[in-house]
Amino acid sequence: MCIGCHWALYRDAFARSSQESGLTRRQVLGRSAVLAAVAVAAASAAPSFAAEAITASDPSADIVFRNGPVYTVDGRQPWARAVAVKGKRIAFVGDDAGVQSFVGPQTRIVDLAGKMLLPGFVEGHIHPVLGATLTRGVDLQFDTREETLAALEAYRSKIGKADVVRGFGWRYTAFPPTGPRKEDLDVLWPEVPVVLLAIDGHAAWVNSQALALAGVTKDTKDPLPGFSYFERDPATGEPTGYLVEPPVVLMVNNAIEPFSYDYVADGLAEWLPKAAAMGITSVFDAGIQVLPDYEGFGLYLRFEREGKLPFRVIGSYYHNRPDVDPLPVIKALRREFQSELVKASVLKLNIDGGDPQYTAALLAPYSDKPETSGDTLLPPEMFTDIIRRADREGIDIHVHSFGDRATRLSLDAFEAAIKANPPRDRRNALAHLSLVDPQDDSRFGELGVVAQFSAHWACPDLQNMGVTRSRFGAARGDSMVRMKSILDHGGVLSFGTDWPAAGYYSTYRPLDGIEVSTTRRELDKPQGPQLLPLDEVISLDAAIKANTLGAAWQIRMEREVGSIEVGKHADLVVLERNLFEVAPQEIHKTRVLMTVMNGKVTHEVGG
Repeated sequence: MCIGCHWALYRDAFARSSQESGLTRRQVLGRSAVLAAVAVAAASAAPSFAAEAITASDPSADIVFRNGPVYTVDGRQPWARAVAVKGKRIAFVGDDAGVQSFVGPQTRIVDLAGKMLLPGFVEGHIHPVLGATLTRGVDLQFDTREETLAALEAYRSKIGKADVVRGFGWRYTAFPPTGPRKEDLDVLWPEVPVVLLAIDGHAAWVNSQALALAGVTKDTKDPLPGFSYFERDPATGEPTGYLVEPPVVLMVNNAIEPFSYDYVADGLAEWLPKAAAMGITSVFDAGIQVLPDYEGFGLYLRFEREGKLPFRVIGSYYHNRPDVDPLPVIKALRREFQSELVKASVLKLNIDGGDPQYTAALLAPYSDKPETSGDTLLPPEMFTDIIRRADREGIDIHVHSFGDRATRLSLDAFEAAIKANPPRDRRNALAHLSLVDPQDDSRFGELGVVAQFSAHWACPDLQNMGVTRSRFGAARGDSMVRMKSILDHGGVLSFGTDWPAAGYYSTYRPLDGIEVSTTRRELDKPQGPQLLPLDEVISLDAAIKANTLGAAWQIRMEREVGSIEVGKHADLVVLERNLFEVAPQEIHKTRVLMTVMNGKVTHEVGG
């Protein structure tokens, strides 16, 4: 994930009651273990309607969908016309005549009337708790400094008096390589701390009051010189208010005002129905961060218990501190959080940062700063050792890897773990993959490493064509986000929006990425330029698979979700039109009319 700040690392996880956080007594007692450790192409084919069904003494279904099309993402039977849902499971997949035997007096019948039924979308990389919290402040997704400042001024008038001002999404296109400056914020809020996160979450823009509360002066040492640091005025040495990478952002944030449990819970409660409205039925949470992990997972449990959680959660422990051994932490979380819908399972690591800050680890120097090729957050030896030990414990690893050197190092580490440890069913993943050296394309399939992309990044937006291209140069800038090459070499693709983080615009709509991956154009620019290489466009069936069965494979749920098959969980989405019959540039405009998770309708237009 792009947002590298484990915001709550120093928080007292015992500060709130088990009732408030959604934890059982056993889980509250289990916190100590974590605190001590811290001190996953469907074949494109002509419609085929062979029927599959579960028989029972009472065959009546709860919901019957008929008069399709139904795109199942099941390579054995890609198309059907009808589906029956009984309880939490899919009981029938086939034709309209066959499904009729499942219709009883209480069965709800949904006439698709040509609307499309798909498996529910599986988000292979997203941050629900984090995003629902950070996006409650001012939205700063503007292209220029002037637009950004105007939005801040309007926000000041709107909110009036505040104890702390927060925002998210300012774009690197609006500022020079040295970042935004504190003086612009001091004019608006001279006495109130301001913390504004960049669109990718790898940096923050703060004012003088925030720096003062954190005790930051020109004499303050950078946490990780060259990787995480305070940008400084070249003439005075004073911090400018531009904070680069998680450790330094964390230092300032923790000194101001931690996010309260209620603030986070309210944000998540507000966002969950929006996620359901986008067709999301399963997620990989790539880092909770704004609460201690036990409270974050407990919050998910609370919403599950209250019947308000509209998706399944496979969660992670996000490790980004060289001074902490992550193995005891993730092992404790895995023991404690294994409910029907919420499971702590994965170790999330960062190997590098991003290109705007020159912290993406590259094989060759940056074009506009040739004295550096970026760095790694964890020393390569430590990174490899963590992966080897986690693999030995049967723990899946998900790595933030932006640059080509970061990806090479990560693949090397996975290969070393495979050689050192006994054979097992591994589901390791590399996320983002802005640059991958062609020599490494085949290694994803060979090593069984999932290639996890935020597909809506694969377009010539201002970030890619401006900031990123200046960093990488023309040759590398014309060779980014190469999904098809990895797929053609046998790799498994997984899509996830990475919300709230992004390169240029923040979204949690899976259909956005599905469209962009098939066009390599910006949304709403059907005649616009395409991101090179043009031969990296993937097919629609491959894109849908990446956001369903591919992501389900990544999170070890491919036997339960990700395709429409008898016996699988009834996680389904109804779209207003057949994606295979609309122009590619219209995909993102398609409305989600209904979402079903576990047999329960979680979203319905007009419902």
